[in-house]
Amino acid sequence: MNIVHVSALYHPFLGGLEVAVQKVAENQAILGHNVYVLTSDQYFADGQRVEQLNGVEVHRISSLKLHYPFLIVPIEEVNTLLKEADVVHGWGHTYYFAYRMLAKAKKLGKFTATYFIGVDYLKQHYNPLIRSFGFKYQESITRRTVKVSDLALVTNEYERDILEKKYSIKSIVLPHGVDALYFKTPNLAKSFREKYKVDGRIIAYIGRIHPTKGLDLLVRAFIEVSRTEPDVILLIAGKGDMRYLEKCINLAKKFSMEDKVRYLGYLSEKDKIGLIDSSEFVILPSRHAGESYPLIIDEVKARGKPLVVTNYGALPNMVVNFVEGMVVNADVSSLSRGIKYVLSNSRSFQVLSKLYAWSEVAEKLVTLYKEYSIL
Repeated sequence: MNIVHVSALYHPFLGGLEVAVQKVAENQAILGHNVYVLTSDQYFADGQRVEQLNGVEVHRISSLKLHYPFLIVPIEEVNTLLKEADVVHGWGHTYYFAYRMLAKAKKLGKFTATYFIGVDYLKQHYNPLIRSFGFKYQESITRRTVKVSDLALVTNEYERDILEKKYSIKSIVLPHGVDALYFKTPNLAKSFREKYKVDGRIIAYIGRIHPTKGLDLLVRAFIEVSRTEPDVILLIAGKGDMRYLEKCINLAKKFSMEDKVRYLGYLSEKDKIGLIDSSEFVILPSRHAGESYPLIIDEVKARGKPLVVTNYGALPNMVVNFVEGMVVNADVSSLSRGIKYVLSNSRSFQVLSKLYAWSEVAEKLVTLYKEYSIL
């Protein structure tokens, strides 16, 4: 089968969506399919426009970016690649790039599939201009993408319900996957603590450093928790907005907590597993309305650890409240109460969710392609 995945951005650009595309594409190639990724040349200054990466043929085409990544516009014809495809699979319905390629494929009579990621999330965006004008764009592009999608996919029931009720399209819920490493690796807590010289109970934040991710809320809540839980430390891992990170670290210094709030940088997968294993729980204090499927959630579950998440986007639907962790409001008071509760009851939580390896997701997608098309 010739499978063309369409993503506005791709490796070496690192984001949750881009990682998902890469993992699925590479695993479908392992299954013996001819797999291609059609992407833009944005954020890719040097290198070949067509190259083989881990068994996948990547095509980067000329494009324009109108400020936001969602508005990347392809300006190069790719009819030959699309004509040879059996399946054209778009990722991220809000991206104009994906819509344009799906529309071209549909005109060529190709079977199309779309992962709808972050349905209608701009309606809750913190920026009032994006909340207004951006949401109108999002509604429009969603309706257009629905019309050119033979198979609609979502990662959660929350977005499935929105698509069916508002956009009149039925979709299949297929969560993203987890690297096999997270299932197979023995506990790394001891080696992690030795490497980073860490004592005490650990609260871990692992993710992008950005104001919408709520790290400042977490630091403020942690300061409150530390007054009654003096042996607890907060470890932060990830990369992103370093100015914002500095503000958060300075906030901890202001309250003489700098020895209890540590930034570890961007961790290797092995060290990330070690941090999860060492922690009491992992926390996502997000105030980002577009939280659709943070991969870290299933990675934490695969290691058998609880989570604390805020009630933004699909997060409340990804953690069974009081069973797999806690769902709280995105404010300092609610976060501190949730942290205290999970610290006091960390051994009472259990993982109920069905977790998939990326190889399983890739295989299930191939099955769905065949089921919903005439291949």
